[in-house]
Amino acid sequence: MRESLDSNYYNRLLVGSIILLVVAISFFLKLDIYLISIVVMLITYDIYNIKIIKLPVLIFFCLSTLLTNFLLSDQIKNVLSIFLILVVIFIIFSNNYKKELFSLSVFIFCIILFNIVSTDRNLFYIILLISFFNDTVAYIFGKSIGGPLIVPFISPKKTWSGTLISFTLSSLLLFFIGFDILFSSLIAIFLFLGDIFFSYIKRYLNLNDFSTLLKGHGGILDRIDSMFFITIIFQIYLIL
Repeated sequence: MRESLDSNYYNRLLVGSIILLVVAISFFLKLDIYLISIVVMLITYDIYNIKIIKLPVLIFFCLSTLLTNFLLSDQIKNVLSIFLILVVIFIIFSNNYKKELFSLSVFIFCIILFNIVSTDRNLFYIILLISFFNDTVAYIFGKSIGGPLIVPFISPKKTWSGTLISFTLSSLLLFFIGFDILFSSLIAIFLFLGDIFFSYIKRYLNLNDFSTLLKGHGGILDRIDSMFFITIIFQIYLIL
């Protein structure tokens, strides 16, 4: 058991380091579009792995996401955040088409990422940075301190200790970057809610992870969960 935990920890550390390296290379070489395109393809793999929509529909979603970045007008891209919020509300409060709408929602999320990059690429990397930082802090302190779970019926590993510390440090990091403290706190809250939303989907689908693509991390969908809602907020922030 101890060996298994150590192996999982080192796998997580190794994969996390590789992800950071890839993101750093993308930032310095300005490979933003290529990075998001890779994310789209990895998301496609995750959804194919859990088989929640038919393959032709999945391929259509993937290709449409890659192409609409170039075909949609800025006005249409700007209202996608509102549309995505409506899709999420429907997923939460309706039992119809949850799987299909969840699949649609993550591809819309990717289109919004494309739009953010084309508007302010630094903001895109702030989203990546704060999400990675928040997840890492929550994991480290949740494991080391432990304690009561927040929502064990949805997320059986998320503790109050890890969440409160990650919320505090993530808020301070955003404040240090230059955002005001209220906006920073709002983003930190929605980092947590994104994680919970994806955990809710996994419980609904009876999954532990979306895939085993990233050893120790699950699939790419397990890594973008905390980015999901804050990307919507940052998109609205850019518009306003």
